[in-house]
Amino acid sequence: MKGQPIESVEPLDDGVLKITFDTGNCVTLDMKPKFKGFRFGVLENSAIWLSVDTDGGFVHWYKNGVPVGELAYNEIMQMILGESY
Repeated sequence: MKGQPIESVEPLDDGVLKITFDTGNCVTLDMKPKFKGFRFGVLENSAIWLSVDTDGGFVHWYKNGVPVGELAYNEIMQMILGESY
């Protein structure tokens, strides 16, 4: 059985998220433009941005231990590949 596709996530400076996959490949996503919208606006808070983690299928951000943001693997792939995915 195949494991979860996301191995690790790392919050970088200026709203950039580094994602490492189970294949060993990694990508960087510029999330900063998404901070303007309702869904990811909370990520402008640096404490929330730095709270990022993954369960292997989703990326999560927290405030006081409560999830306040989520990004699924398929959404990440859509952001990376666009219509090709």
